[in-house]
Amino acid sequence: MKTYSVGICEKDLDYAGALMDYANSRRSLGLRLYIFSGIRAVRDYLSVENLDLIITDNLQDFSETQDGYSCDGVKVAFLSEFSSGDEGREIESGKIIYIYKYQRAEIICRQIRNLISVENQSVIRDALCIGVYSPIGRCGKTNLAKALAIEDSTRGGLYVAMEDFGTNPDALGNEILYLIKSKSPRLEEALVQQIKTEAGIHTLHLSGTYLDTHDVNAMDMELLRTSLLQPGRYPCIVFDIGSAALTDLSILESFDKLYVPVLRDHTSTKKFEVFMKLLKDMELRSVITKINVVDVPDAGYASEEMKAVIRGLKHSD
Repeated sequence: MKTYSVGICEKDLDYAGALMDYANSRRSLGLRLYIFSGIRAVRDYLSVENLDLIITDNLQDFSETQDGYSCDGVKVAFLSEFSSGDEGREIESGKIIYIYKYQRAEIICRQIRNLISVENQSVIRDALCIGVYSPIGRCGKTNLAKALAIEDSTRGGLYVAMEDFGTNPDALGNEILYLIKSKSPRLEEALVQQIKTEAGIHTLHLSGTYLDTHDVNAMDMELLRTSLLQPGRYPCIVFDIGSAALTDLSILESFDKLYVPVLRDHTSTKKFEVFMKLLKDMELRSVITKINVVDVPDAGYASEEMKAVIRGLKHSD
């Protein structure tokens, strides 16, 4: 189970400490709580580390948005002294998300976990848009992407090749990227024509080289995502993204889930650390919070070892 980081900004330090001790001593809850003295301490922490949710008894210092309250892109929930009368559920009034603070710690922790799950879930027509990206070479990225694409045994997902250099020479001549840039009404028809079945996997070669994909920006990716999801044919769409295929890492925000294959040798670990620091320096916190690190086995995408990895990823979501 993935462990989420949660900040507590609460004037009653005894209460905050008791809740933190309860959650942190029970690893099965999948939560790690941190106490902060105020908004400045929260922002100082967020400048170097990440939080998945903040709970507070005072919303005045936090920013109000269209969806509620937040701090540097992190969702904020209000610890209320008033019960909704419906124990076990968070209550919403307008844009504010409430959690009744004087109920059992077990219930509060479950509500926190549910709030984070809802915040991380972004589904269009019951389909997920998944990105597989890594700053490390030869880490099993393509095999993982293909395994994710074929995970649905009934319909199968769509594998979108967006590698530095593709394996299909014909992709060098397709006009998909041109149609995206020009917002052509022919885009959806062209996408359907370009999707082929390769080794039992529905496949789209977006281009043959990163020299073309460097023209893709975040708005282009959103248009492509919407166009691919529109027919409702695939339960998931998986992008296999080369380390040099993107000129703007903020494009990674477009994905509902982001899997980053890693290797554990010293050099690979340092490369991953540099990648994470770059995301922090670019203030791409929304990308960092989506990252799921994966140790990919040296096995084929249809192997039993790979299927076990996919089951593990599903279980941890």
